[in-house]
Amino acid sequence: MAENASDDGLDALVSLNFKITERERRAFKVWCASKGLTQVEAFKQGIKLLKENEEAR
Repeated sequence: MAENASDDGLDALVSLNFKITERERRAFKVWCASKGLTQVEAFKQGIKLLKENEEAR
């Protein structure tokens, strides 16, 4: 499905459905809290960095 910025609802918040271990979940929550980030902010920053890294190759 192609991304189209004019589509209604594309900027609405939705849940992601994937599983990680409880250990990873707790580590992520603690790391986010220690940096003053929400988990959503950290996830978005991580995706942005991955995209930038991929484009730099």
